[in-house]
Amino acid sequence: MQTARASASFDTFELTCLLWGGEDNVRQRSAAFKRVEKLLGTHDTTKLPRCYADTDRESLYEQGLHMGKVILEDMMRYNHDVFVSITPRYNLINASPFGHQGILFEPAIEHNGTEEQKAQWLPLAKSGKILGTYAQTELGHGSFVRGVETTATFDAEMDEFVIHSPTVSSTKFWPAGLGFSTTHGVVMAKLLVDGKDLGPHLFVMQLRCVEDGRPMPGIKMGDIGLKMGYNEADNGFASFNYVRIPRTQMLMAHSQLSSSGVYTKTPLRQKLSYSVMLLVRSKMAGVFTAQLAQAVTIATRYSVVREQGLGPQDAFANEASIMRYKSQHFRLLSLIAKSYAMHFASLACEDEYHMLREMQAHDDHDALPPVHALTAGMKAYVTGEAADGGEEARKLCGGHGYMNISGLPDILGALAGGATFEGENYVLWQQVGRYLLKQVDALQQGEAVDAQVQYLTSTGDLSTPCLASTSQFLDVSVQLSIYRHRAHCLVLKAHRCVRSSRKTPADAWNEHMMTIISASRAHMEYLVLESFVAVLARDMSPSLHAVLTHLCSLFALSTIINPRSVDALAFVETTNTKQGYLSTGQLDDIRALVNDLLEQLLPEAVALTDAWGFSDASLCSAIGMFDGNVYENVMKWVEQLPMNKRGGVPPKWGKYVDPILKGKNIRAKL
Repeated sequence: MQTARASASFDTFELTCLLWGGEDNVRQRSAAFKRVEKLLGTHDTTKLPRCYADTDRESLYEQGLHMGKVILEDMMRYNHDVFVSITPRYNLINASPFGHQGILFEPAIEHNGTEEQKAQWLPLAKSGKILGTYAQTELGHGSFVRGVETTATFDAEMDEFVIHSPTVSSTKFWPAGLGFSTTHGVVMAKLLVDGKDLGPHLFVMQLRCVEDGRPMPGIKMGDIGLKMGYNEADNGFASFNYVRIPRTQMLMAHSQLSSSGVYTKTPLRQKLSYSVMLLVRSKMAGVFTAQLAQAVTIATRYSVVREQGLGPQDAFANEASIMRYKSQHFRLLSLIAKSYAMHFASLACEDEYHMLREMQAHDDHDALPPVHALTAGMKAYVTGEAADGGEEARKLCGGHGYMNISGLPDILGALAGGATFEGENYVLWQQVGRYLLKQVDALQQGEAVDAQVQYLTSTGDLSTPCLASTSQFLDVSVQLSIYRHRAHCLVLKAHRCVRSSRKTPADAWNEHMMTIISASRAHMEYLVLESFVAVLARDMSPSLHAVLTHLCSLFALSTIINPRSVDALAFVETTNTKQGYLSTGQLDDIRALVNDLLEQLLPEAVALTDAWGFSDASLCSAIGMFDGNVYENVMKWVEQLPMNKRGGVPPKWGKYVDPILKGKNIRAKL
């Protein structure tokens, strides 16, 4: 491991600062992690982590409570936001029982509350005097917000709302902390005034007594049980039986209801009410990228240490590091490249979101449609790629990656949730597609289009094949042109299929849905590559620039020829059916260049994963620690497992094993 680490050609800390926003941020993050890990007792990695020893439902929840309390107190005491969107394990903060507090509950009030409402509720939340969750999803309704069944009926005589769950499917289901941990919630319900349904609105409700934690009268609550991941959090359910709240607890920044029942709203009320979802999606891209990077860090360190021989034709006469095998380092390095590409794209996405919020503060909402599409697309792309990449990283660790103590099953359980958190991915791909088709409509009508789709204004001949060859494919402008061409062709194809159909709009959309989704993916992959290329223009040392340039090229080119790539055939297609955009000879050139890039980047692999700055405690992996002592660390942890600390006495021997042995003796005598 020391040899592999020493082979890097660049300063790892310089790259760490580039990844996390500068030296000050890196040092603040590192200090926060060290403080929290010490308080949680996870800093001593010679000890088996509790998450591998105490694994029953209540023990895992208690660990989550401990972790949530520690990070909330650390943020308040040291005035930082390191753990607003992530836990000390780099899970999305939803893994904490208090996870919705800073990422959903407070933003929901900030985005949708009046100044008076914000002054009433936010100081209580920020000081920890109330703990909040965001209750939108119902047992029978997820991404389809208009389908929410929970009702908020206005009682003018009492100047109150009556919150009610009319059906089983209207039960609020999934919000983190809803089970047992939170005292208040921002609850989405249909507003009913004088028998008229005015659509879903947001209401602040007290869910539990602050003194003893018992549910408020008329509210039934509980935990939904074990999941594939996030078991430190009490994802819960809640149903309401005619619960009354004051009229003033409807969040009224974008719509108002007077005491006399007069309802008014801003033109963009519905879209503005969902703006908190844009915040979460913009954060998710960075969090899930970091978790993929964790999985790849574990797999890279393991691959350096693990030795294996007997390859084809005895490729290596003696056992050698499995990192030397092309299949191993192709898979690893392409995942490393993808994690960097997605990280830089996620930072660009967050910047776009923050600019939107600044514009909205001045009542300018023009950027809402493109940012909505961008956050939806980034969330769908990153969570899908991260889940697939995390599983690939597990496979790269062989049987050891199958052990819980490798840390990989826990990461995979967390990554698996990304496909459905805050919108199911194929629903979000369609939202991106809807935006793209509207942009083509605008273009054809002579109207201006948004900056992220300026490539659609190109007047070039899309039937012209790519003219690059050999080393020209290493030019980032050539790479961008390939991705841009692919996106342009697919977006126009999807638009033509849907808009020229003689079927109803709904039927046409359904018929061509996969074409729409292909166009959406191509659009996002172009933006991801564009973000990586933009980073290369920043000031950095020549050695780091060289490595990141190679990494960017590896991402761009390996995606084209990787057998695991989604919709790779679209790189070859053009509007000319007689000749493809890329020829078989050009694809062979790209394969050769990828092989060269792999050789150049192989000595950098450990440093590229070290640069993320993950602590051993955050990885929680016996096979992925910084020291590379895989086998020693595995045995230390295995020997501390509760089943192995019984002094050699087998568990349940007398109940199950001994009777079988005695039965065999009896049968033998017969």
